[in-house]
Amino acid sequence: MRSLLLAALLAAPTPAGAEIVASAPDGFTLRFEGVAARPPEDAWAALADWSGWWPDAHSYSGKASNLSFEAEADGELEEAWEGGSVSHGEVVLAMPPKLLRMHAGFGPLQALPVAGVLEFALAPEGQGTRLTMTYRVGGPASARLDSLAAPVHTVFAEAFARLLAHTPPPPDAAEPSQKEP
Repeated sequence: MRSLLLAALLAAPTPAGAEIVASAPDGFTLRFEGVAARPPEDAWAALADWSGWWPDAHSYSGKASNLSFEAEADGELEEAWEGGSVSHGEVVLAMPPKLLRMHAGFGPLQALPVAGVLEFALAPEGQGTRLTMTYRVGGPASARLDSLAAPVHTVFAEAFARLLAHTPPPPDAAEPSQKEP
């Protein structure tokens, strides 16, 4: 099953502007760039709606709907399900709708003695927003991070393509009403 998942990941299309910028045993840098067809404020809202764009297959629970995210300093990207929970990352800088930076170790990186910085830069471009996602991971050479750069790139390429296409629900539809009829 695991090899089928890896084969599917490697066959997934990557968005334009997706690259492994650097890769070595002690670290790698991934960069993804594209234009979302909405203004920066809406692109920021889409980014903050992590459960709406992150792929189900790349969550611990198998359901991205179990993700919650607070797009503010000390905010967390967390996943909770019956029987478990995980913190995927912590926001260290939030400047809506321009820049979001997190300390995060995703998937297999979480079990390694490494540090990861995930950054989203948003800039107006025409009627839309140029979105650049950069993921930098570093650690000891013994972690052999160069062997993880391509698989992590594949996962993030899929997620980034979904983010570019994602439109979050209207604010009033995001949380059901607590009022009694």
